[in-house]
Amino acid sequence: MIVNTRPVDLGQKTNLLLQKYKCNFVHLPLTKILKIKPAAQAIQNINNLSNYDLLIFTSQSAVTYGAKYCQKTFQHNAKIPILAIGLATQESLKKFDLPSKTPSTFDSEGLAEVIKQKGYKKCMIFCGEKKPRILSLSDIEIDTFPCYASQEEDKIDLLKIQGQDKLVFLIYTQQTLEVLMRQLSVNTIQKIILIVASKRIKELAIKHGFKKCILADSPHDEEMVEAALAVY
Repeated sequence: MIVNTRPVDLGQKTNLLLQKYKCNFVHLPLTKILKIKPAAQAIQNINNLSNYDLLIFTSQSAVTYGAKYCQKTFQHNAKIPILAIGLATQESLKKFDLPSKTPSTFDSEGLAEVIKQKGYKKCMIFCGEKKPRILSLSDIEIDTFPCYASQEEDKIDLLKIQGQDKLVFLIYTQQTLEVLMRQLSVNTIQKIILIVASKRIKELAIKHGFKKCILADSPHDEEMVEAALAVY
């Protein structure tokens, strides 16, 4: 059985792909996304968008809950480039008529490399309430616009996967991995197969006892599902 662990509002594309291949799967969200009210200082920064030479969106949720704040202001500052961390985030930005580019590696390291290559000096990052990794990877001036929170699901029904001989979990974030570790016994952790979205998640998983951990070709849904089907 393949286990889609993405939040309810982000997991539907993965579900459709799994349905397409007619495989045995279950959607078991381990985290949930909650909208939060941006701080007054963050709103003030939005009103002074011309002070920035780059905008970054770190996730689909950052677009869903943050793009509306800058949409009108951006129309008057259309020359400011936008970076989206991945293709799904880029697609979400198109719904707000916000053009963007992505780093070739679709991760924080890739964002940092683009910043370095282009020589940007000051950027605003639309993100969750936790500090984004890019802050530790770049030394330029960065302001954040936290607009959502990612939290552990209140009720995780492990009965949905009970009795399955083979379990393949799709793990997109470090937080999801940490939730899974708290939910499963050590014995189960050593038996299941993980399909992970980044090298960093794979390293952490191995460190905590996961024996079978496969890095997908990219963090996008298609490649994550392809990797799962290869071992399913």
